[in-house]
Amino acid sequence: MTVYFKAGKGYRYDFMVKGKRYTKAWFKGKQAAKTAEVKRREEVEKKQELEATGDMALLDLLNLRLDYLLDRAYSESHYKKTKLAAKRLLDYFGKVPCSAITRLKADEFLMAVVKERTPVAGNNDLKVLRAAFSWGMKRGQRFIQDNPFAGLETFPSDKPKERKKTPKSDELDRMIEAAQPKHRPYLWVLRETLARSIEVHRLTWNRVNFEERYVELETRKNKNREPVLRRVPMTDKLYEVLSDLYADRDPGKEWVFWTRSYNAETGRMEEGPYKRGRYSMLQKICRDAGVDYYTFHRFRASGASVMDNSGALLPGIQRILGHADRRSTEIYLEKLRDVERDAMDVYERESRKDDDKVA
Repeated sequence: MTVYFKAGKGYRYDFMVKGKRYTKAWFKGKQAAKTAEVKRREEVEKKQELEATGDMALLDLLNLRLDYLLDRAYSESHYKKTKLAAKRLLDYFGKVPCSAITRLKADEFLMAVVKERTPVAGNNDLKVLRAAFSWGMKRGQRFIQDNPFAGLETFPSDKPKERKKTPKSDELDRMIEAAQPKHRPYLWVLRETLARSIEVHRLTWNRVNFEERYVELETRKNKNREPVLRRVPMTDKLYEVLSDLYADRDPGKEWVFWTRSYNAETGRMEEGPYKRGRYSMLQKICRDAGVDYYTFHRFRASGASVMDNSGALLPGIQRILGHADRRSTEIYLEKLRDVERDAMDVYERESRKDDDKVA
């Protein structure tokens, strides 16, 4: 066993298994460190036995899935839904291998969620957990052999799906005006690029071209989740905002927007790009501006609505939004247009023609 002592700190265990290091510090006594090492070795051996048979611990699969969602820039809402569903699943089944969860048990779990919460909550858990297990199977059958959530039907719900509201330009003006000065550049960049918030978070200065007036945004919203760059021309306002940020930038930071926070695992302060949306800030400015609560994603919808209503061509809107499939843009815009009102206007105009003649 590899247990050693460091003056002023305590005991630590440190061992290698198949080229991977396992360590933990600091223990007050040598025996405590040895006991912890034995327990950790047993966990590692059990995990390797499961993986060798195409299975793995439920906890390990869900943690890997959450890490994957963070690394591959899935939306924060999807990450949060997956994390909450994972916690409920672990609370329900405990520390079991994935193979212990059969379709019948998966259905029983979802029924318990519906009973305790709502059918909508059950359907949300079904969706994200089905995706998590499906992902585990795609990795060359290395993790698990079966998806217990595949084929399970969604629960009927009597709650109507509400139509998402899109902020108008004057509402966005009021929101930005209500924000603190330090937050306004972030909001302006979101608004003027029509970018997803995660794309703005990872924006670096080497992707900002002031000479040719464009920014390059990186997205992974495609079939293979591979990074793809797209150029978005700068508006005058975006050029002004980015120029001011660049003049006041920290030369040691590559990101346009960065944060400094405490990492509980390492016990150190760390710096890096934004990893989360500024939702508490957004909620506050919506209240202060006297408007309905709008998510950051609705900034994109607002910009797309302006372009669509002003006659911009669909291919241009599609490229700015970063949609790989034209149909995604068509569906997106269909939700923005007041197509029902237009259709009824046509009906009213055409159906009244004979009435006008009679009169």
